[in-house]
Amino acid sequence: MRITQSMIARMGLDQLSMQRNRLARTQEQAATGLRINRPSDDPVDYRTTLHLKDSLSQTGRFLRSIDLARTRFRTTEEAISDSIQVVSNAKVTAIAAGNTSNSGSSSRAALKTQVEQLFDRLLSLSNSKAPGGGYVFSGRVSDTAPFVQAGSFVSGSPPPTVTFAGDASVIQVEIDEGVYVDVTRDGSQVYQGTVDVFSTLGDLWTGIDQDDPLAIQTAIGELDQALDQMLVEQSQIGGSEAKADAFEERLRLQEQEFASQISFLEDADAFEVYSDLAAQETALQASLQVTSRLLTPTLLDFI
Repeated sequence: MRITQSMIARMGLDQLSMQRNRLARTQEQAATGLRINRPSDDPVDYRTTLHLKDSLSQTGRFLRSIDLARTRFRTTEEAISDSIQVVSNAKVTAIAAGNTSNSGSSSRAALKTQVEQLFDRLLSLSNSKAPGGGYVFSGRVSDTAPFVQAGSFVSGSPPPTVTFAGDASVIQVEIDEGVYVDVTRDGSQVYQGTVDVFSTLGDLWTGIDQDDPLAIQTAIGELDQALDQMLVEQSQIGGSEAKADAFEERLRLQEQEFASQISFLEDADAFEVYSDLAAQETALQASLQVTSRLLTPTLLDFI
């Protein structure tokens, strides 16, 4: 087959087009810093990076869940810890009330005032809210105050009562695939489990009001049980937090590993890219010169 001038010119133009496309891809790599900018650049590694990016995104979601859980841990633990302190103070007050030297009316009035203040403080803590809103001990009905008081402290009348109006469920957060931690506690178990601490404080107030040593001693025993009850709930939150911390450490390492693998597969080698860029630009210039000569007609083309 006779190779004509037009065939040579066409081959030159095709070669020039390929060089331009190759240079365009290299320029894109230099601009983005990425070796893979589209599936056609490397189909296998492109699919692998998509999978890794999905895993990285999921890991990030779990880490955000742990951050959210930590906020709830802190709020719940602080509320229970402060409640434990209130109950401890109530026990001190009860012991003081059981001392016969405090049987005078003025002393009993002062002790009753202390119990009232502790009662109010405990009720406030039981209705604690999380930083983002919502009651800590209301379960899934977080917009409803979990504990509602009825009545007040009046000498000669029954003490006030407190009713649980929340939901007994515990809020959970997923911190890894299929792994959950409790971020709240059932308020009814914290404050009205084996011992209804509000009722105990009411009985203590009545015992002081009526100068009833037996009622005061009974209240002291119940306050001890209430402390144990709250300490158990506090330890449950501590256990959940420790579990979340352990998973966070593993997820942080996993996040770094995924990011490293993505970078290894996807990122371009800057030295190699700019070396290729310089070589391809030089080659393109040379091809342009050759092709321009091929496309320039001479007298021989018409012979």
